[in-house]
Amino acid sequence: MFQQLLETYGVLGVFAISFLGNTIPYSTIPYLIFIIIYSSRITNPYLHILITVAGGVGAALGKVVVYYIGRTARVVLKEDTRRNMELFVKIADKGLFLAIFIFAALPLPDDILYVPVGISGYNVIKFFIALVLGKTIITGAAVFFGRSLGTLFEESAGIPWYISIPVLLLITILLTYIVAKINWIEVAEIGSKKGFIRATIYVVLESLKIVFIVIPKGIVELFKKLWKKISRLIHH
Repeated sequence: MFQQLLETYGVLGVFAISFLGNTIPYSTIPYLIFIIIYSSRITNPYLHILITVAGGVGAALGKVVVYYIGRTARVVLKEDTRRNMELFVKIADKGLFLAIFIFAALPLPDDILYVPVGISGYNVIKFFIALVLGKTIITGAAVFFGRSLGTLFEESAGIPWYISIPVLLLITILLTYIVAKINWIEVAEIGSKKGFIRATIYVVLESLKIVFIVIPKGIVELFKKLWKKISRLIHH
């Protein structure tokens, strides 16, 4: 399907496969491999530039769809949780832009970041700009450096979807939970009184506390409640 799109529509086909390959969260579609193969047959440097731009913009638009998938999840959040995540965006604004750009520019499982970013309500214009910059870089690398990058993507694409998708989904849920549970008012106060580094240390320590103390404790409590319900059913 993707190879036919490229052969039939050329640069427009590059835009289409880049969009489709990035629209589905945790997609295992190695769209860059198709771009690498297609670009290797073209010698015109101006066409290489067009392919790079078309691939970057198409991929960025695909990730905007992922962003809005995360954004729709906001409706299930409590009001205080939404406010806390909005405060997180205000505090981490510049850092988020850089993180979005880096995840877009490197062969990383970027949806683990983009879904929580959508849930938090980050500015979609800034999100799109960071994406276009990052995705254009990685598409340009695919076009101009060819098979070496293609090998990397073939290796990463070799992980079975039934393993990679649940793992990435679990990481996304964990990251979203951490962002929602951290007290960002406290972070802002520490940052204003003691500086950025102390605020960052606080965020790291709170994140570790959530992962190693809060979540395990919550799981234990959940099992206790389930056991009580099972016990009542057995004795009745």
